[in-house]
Formats: sequence, structure tokens, C-alpha cells
Amino acid sequence: MSAAEPPAPDPPLTTGDLTFTWSRIWWLGTGILGVQLAFALYNAFLPLLYREFIDSRALIGLLMGTDNLVGLLLIPVVGAWSDRTSTSLGRRLPFIMIGVPIAALTLLAIPFAAALLWTLILTEIAFSAAMHTYRGPVATMLLEHTPPRQRSTASGIAQLLGSVGVLISFAGLALLFDRDRRLPFAVAALVLLASLWVMWSKAERQPRFGGATAVAIVSPVHDTIGGLRNLGRPEQRPRLSILLSMLTAYVGFAGLQSMFPIYGVETLGLSEGRAAFLLTAFAGAFLLTALAAGMLGSRWGWHTTMSIGLAALPVLYLVAVVADRPGHILIILALIGGAWALFAVPAIAAAAELGGADRLGFHIGLYYIFTMTGQMIGPVIVGAAMDLLGNRGMWVAAVLLTLLSLVLLRAGGTPRSR
Repeated sequence: MSAAEPPAPDPPLTTGDLTFTWSRIWWLGTGILGVQLAFALYNAFLPLLYREFIDSRALIGLLMGTDNLVGLLLIPVVGAWSDRTSTSLGRRLPFIMIGVPIAALTLLAIPFAAALLWTLILTEIAFSAAMHTYRGPVATMLLEHTPPRQRSTASGIAQLLGSVGVLISFAGLALLFDRDRRLPFAVAALVLLASLWVMWSKAERQPRFGGATAVAIVSPVHDTIGGLRNLGRPEQRPRLSILLSMLTAYVGFAGLQSMFPIYGVETLGLSEGRAAFLLTAFAGAFLLTALAAGMLGSRWGWHTTMSIGLAALPVLYLVAVVADRPGHILIILALIGGAWALFAVPAIAAAAELGGADRLGFHIGLYYIFTMTGQMIGPVIVGAAMDLLGNRGMWVAAVLLTLLSLVLLRAGGTPRSR
């Protein structure tokens, strides 16, 4: 596609039952809402349940990392598998129909499984596996219902609804935990099942903006390994550069998010609760700007929109280095939330364009591999910067990582150069 020339028009959007409407995208986005709500609940209360058996915070953190490890193993394989699935339900719905009920059942079982450590661990693993079995197909299915030029906007809708799911979990379900620890898990399980019914009702069985036919049938594991190896080939370097840009940006983002409460307590002199509360400025700004960021991505293109976000972030991080008042940091965090939305919201649309219609599931899997890896190693790298440079070193590390991300994104080339 040429950056200087207008893209070819999308096919007509009204052909029988295959009519594109934004209302369908909003309905399908409830699948993302359910995913984010369930994971927010999981991350908030699993450590408390593990604490009843384990004193070591490091060991608890290791067990909680099981989720990311399972995701890294499952998401790309399921994505490649769904690309080559051909059923009367289409490519993605079979995985959703299997994954959601198991995820709801195991989520409901978590507080009951907490009677014993080994049953809690097994239930957590089963829950993580079920969630990651359908997480990628949900995101892919939503994009398959959207014209390529509008996928950034669709991503904004998904991010907005996902943020709503997180807010419901923290602001609503969390309050039920003190009354009866089984209640929030039961309500969340019902939300997952409700989202399944919505997706079943609203999803087209053969979305017109997905691939026309399933790719040749081979082992999805071998296909995944082969696809990862191909990223090292010279002709694939622009694609790899863009994916590495996503990874490095998420290293800085996840590291800041994880280490900020320590910075707030030790540098700003806040209580632990107030230090964590400042992060709501970031979350709130992201929620308010996610849809706008998606629409800008559709208008300007994902490459330009992501570049603007990445260019703004280092400036804001540098300002934060010299800020020493909580009120100033609050404002900076809100601006960071808006700039991060400009990068993060169009990113999944970028991954979709890299793959093409017939390999959409695999490349959405690659998106999750690189961003989840960034989230896993971010706290370690940013924490090491704080050890070397003091607490304000986290901002310096974020500046360097984000500049590297911008360089990698630009090295990946514009849509015209690819």
C-alpha cells in the first residue's frame, strides 16, 4: 500500500447477511470485556488466596507468572490452528465455544479449590489454559468482521470495552470479596457465559473480511515454529522490527506500571494506597482516549498514529524525572495514558495488516507473544535501572526503551515501503 496514495476502497458493505455495522463490533467487543474482567479478578485475588499457603512473595509471583507462560505457549499455536480450521461455525467460534465454558467453570471453582494448595494450582492452570485458548480467536474474529481500514477503530472499541471490564472488576466485584469470596468469581463466570451468548448470536459464521479459505492443513505447532523462524529471514526483517518495537515499548510501560507504587512511596512520600491510586489517572485517561486513538489510527494509518504516541512518551517521561509533587505526577500520568493509547490501540491493527487475511490468527498470536514478553521482563529491567540510578531511574529507563521502540518502528518502514 502506498503512503502517498489513497488505499483501494474496501468492498461494498452491504451484501445480504454480510452487512458491516459498527453495532456488531460493539457487541463482539463484549468478548474482550469478559477477558479483561476475568483476568483483572484473577490478578487481584489469586495472590491473596496463595498467601494462605505460601509466605514467599517471590514464589507467589512465580505462580502468578504461570498465566503469562501458558499464554506464550498457547496463543500463537491456537492462532495458527484457527487459521487452518474450516467448520460450519467458521474458524474462530469453535475455539471460543470450547474455551469460554471451561474458563467460566474453572473461574467459578477457584475459591472452592483454595481449600488445598495443589487443587488451587491445578485450577489456576486450567483457567489460564482455557482463557488463552479463546483470547486470540476473540480478537481475531472481531477484526475479521471489520474492513481493514477501520480495524484501528475496532481495536479502540475493544480496548474501551476491556477497560470497562477492568473497572467493573475493581469497582464492583472486588467489593463482594469481603462479603463472600465466592461471589465475585461467580458473577465473573456469569459474565463470561453472557459474552459467549452475545458472540454466538452476533458473529457471522464466515466473516467477509477474513480469509476466503483456510490455509493448507499441517501441524499448528510446526507451523508456529516455522513462522517464528521465518521472522529471521532478511525479507521478514521489517515485520520483525515492528514486532520488536511493540516488545520494547511494553517493557517500558509494564516496568513503570509495576514499579510506580515503590516510587510513589519512597520518592513522593505517599502512602501505599495513595501511590497506587495515582495510577488511576493513567487508566482513566486511557479509557477516555482509547476510542479516539482508534479512530485516529483509521484516519492517519496505524504507523503514523503509533509514531506520534511513541514520540510524545519520552518527552513526558523526561518531565516526570524533575517533577516532585504528586499533583504534577498525576497530570503527567494522565497525559501518558493518552499518548500510550495512540501507540497501543492501533498496534493490534498493525499486527493484522502484517499477516494478511489468511494468516490473521497467527499474527494476532505474534502480537500477544511480543507484548506479553515485554510485560514479563519489563519490571526486571526497569527495577534494575532503579537499583543503578535511584528511583527516578525508572523514568530514564522508560525514555531509552521508548526511543528504541520508535527507532524500531521507523526501521520497520512505512506501509508504502513494505
